[in-house]
Amino acid sequence: MRPVSSVGLACGLAGLACAQVQNYTAQPGVYYSVNVPSASASSGTGDLFIQIQAPSSMQWVGLGQGEQMKGANIFIIYANSDGRNITLSPRLGAGNFQPDYNSAAQVSLLEGSGIANGLMTANIRCASCVSWNGGSMSLSDASSSWIWAIRSGSAIASNSPSANLQQHDVMNNFNFDLTKAAGGNSLNPFVSNAAGNGVTTTASAGSAPTGASSSPSGTSGGGAGGSSSDGPSESSKQTQHMRVMAHGIIMSLAFLIFFPFGALTVRFLSNKATVWIHAYLQLFAYAFAIAGMGIGVWLAVTEQELNLTHPIIGLIVISGLFLQPFLGLIHHFIYRKTQRKTLWAHAHVWWGRALLILGAINGGLGLQLSANTVNGEIAYGVIAGVVFLIYVAVVTVSWLRSKGHEGSETGEKLPGGRSRDNGERRRSSRSRSRSGSRSRGQTTRTRGPGGGSTRTWI
Repeated sequence: MRPVSSVGLACGLAGLACAQVQNYTAQPGVYYSVNVPSASASSGTGDLFIQIQAPSSMQWVGLGQGEQMKGANIFIIYANSDGRNITLSPRLGAGNFQPDYNSAAQVSLLEGSGIANGLMTANIRCASCVSWNGGSMSLSDASSSWIWAIRSGSAIASNSPSANLQQHDVMNNFNFDLTKAAGGNSLNPFVSNAAGNGVTTTASAGSAPTGASSSPSGTSGGGAGGSSSDGPSESSKQTQHMRVMAHGIIMSLAFLIFFPFGALTVRFLSNKATVWIHAYLQLFAYAFAIAGMGIGVWLAVTEQELNLTHPIIGLIVISGLFLQPFLGLIHHFIYRKTQRKTLWAHAHVWWGRALLILGAINGGLGLQLSANTVNGEIAYGVIAGVVFLIYVAVVTVSWLRSKGHEGSETGEKLPGGRSRDNGERRRSSRSRSRSGSRSRGQTTRTRGPGGGSTRTWI
């Protein structure tokens, strides 16, 4: 739905100008509005007024400044402990996971905030919406980027602004034309009698919004004074971070080190055990990847992210790798009988290469999902690129050396211009030659036509 402009009711007393409000309907019953006071519009800094309205049946409702969760300045509201008022929770988005409470936000709840007639309303004054840790927004942007999200379900019923939140049911992004939201000197553009009267904390439900404040610190929304008793503890956050790190390290080792170099063993080893060394190394890498997948699935389930691209591709890749040992074994046993490379070998090689590339790409998606640092993403890309070049170089050299020769089970050419199988055939030929030589040294005696015996060489 498109945002629309409207003239707010706060035309004020003492000749104050009317406040221009820009509205957006996310879905029936869920409304977002903004106003840029004249002073802020002219100076490019200062307060920004925001209103969030949604049915009280929602577990929580959120609005954020930014194109995506990573780097967004987010405002989330939910019912407080007694269910009559709301808690405002300012947060900072770091990625596609629960945003952290932002204690540095300079925000306050204004008159008209609360729960009444089945509707949650938050009238917010924000003094830190021009610049925040991770982003900024121009108050004269004709196409400012915003995101919204909602979660249905039973009330959170918490006074803590850092309460634990479940993942949204629906989210989307949209744009506000802040030039059409500029105007007015009201101290609360969403309540008609607030102009010139200062900021009050009387909620429409008949009592003060829990923890509302107009202090410079901006601490708001929680009688607990911003404590995190209802949210995840620092130790649990640290544990979760360690799990994310473990998952990333294990999968990076599997797809950037173990799988590629295990595949190359058939190119630079030349003995009868090469095929089995390759098989055991790849089975070890697969077991390693399954362990990493287990951690990843646990994280995706607890963070309710199984429907995201990264975990979906990861499950596809790990499931696809299950076929690799069987494709390799089928080719190996057929090759032992025919001494010829089979279509099963091509399927084994190219299916493995495709999954290896897809897995490496998915690692990059995982770094973005976990909001890794830019340096971390660059390091991963460099290592993946170097491994790719090494792999291509080894395979290319192996192919050039074996060109024009009948290759071995894996097609590589051995030192001295011979493939492993050509060498085996030559040894077999020499063995037959020696057997023939011994046979030529044997004689048999037969009776001739005249009754005499003759000696025949075999």
